[in-house]
Amino acid sequence: MNATLTGKRIAISLGASFMGYATHAGFLATLTQAGVKPVALGGSSAGAIAAGLHAAGLSIETVREAVLGTSLPLSFVKRTPWGLQQLRDIFTRCQPGLFEPSGAIGYFENLVGQRQIEQFKDPRLLIAMTDLASKSSILAQEGPLARAMAASCTVPIIFSPLDWHGRLVSDGGVAHEAPVDPWFQADDIDTIIIHRIHQPEGPPPWLLPLRMIHTIAASHHCVNAQWVADRTEIARLNGKQLIILNTTAPSPSLFSRASREACYAAGEAAARAFLSSASS
Repeated sequence: MNATLTGKRIAISLGASFMGYATHAGFLATLTQAGVKPVALGGSSAGAIAAGLHAAGLSIETVREAVLGTSLPLSFVKRTPWGLQQLRDIFTRCQPGLFEPSGAIGYFENLVGQRQIEQFKDPRLLIAMTDLASKSSILAQEGPLARAMAASCTVPIIFSPLDWHGRLVSDGGVAHEAPVDPWFQADDIDTIIIHRIHQPEGPPPWLLPLRMIHTIAASHHCVNAQWVADRTEIARLNGKQLIILNTTAPSPSLFSRASREACYAAGEAAARAFLSSASS
């Protein structure tokens, strides 16, 4: 393990980002290979996917193949009744979504089984979701892992919300880019690392669905800038070291494995740069 990090009790939270799970997975894989073992792991949206797969104890290669394949993103739309879904949601739901994401639950169950979040102790796990109806956040530390991973990714307007203990919940990144709040009072955590992902600047895409996602992402970035500033101050007041790592990765393509491989490599590079700076 990196000598500078030896003895530090570390928690890592992975931020929300559109299909950024490959970048987060590459980041975690490199830290793991370097001997970094967090006592706690958290995530929102794409970060919840990478955090959940890692906490479940899957091998680095198994996680890599999952995040580089097309089955994962397609699972979020494969149960969508085309046409009917859009009409039903637009006219009958308070929180309409273009796609029905429940297929992702089954996909994640094939990887992590029926395990519960509270079963994981080394590291323990924290997953963010948002209840838009009650305008409240959920930082889940118990409940079915596969459902939590899927629910944390249900970006409003793009996906219909999923049920979580009788509540319809959406993307965790709406209110918590990367869940960390319970860790500020945790006696066994000294250092909190937040890994954030940004796409390169450029013109918005011309396809309408992608432009919608681009607009949602832009609004998230505005909110998240203030969120980071607030958590930095809270960490200081609680005597915690907060490290913010920002990785720029290309926007992954749904059907291009090469683009996802580039994202994974960007996460690996970010982790290597962090380990190098920590030892200097």
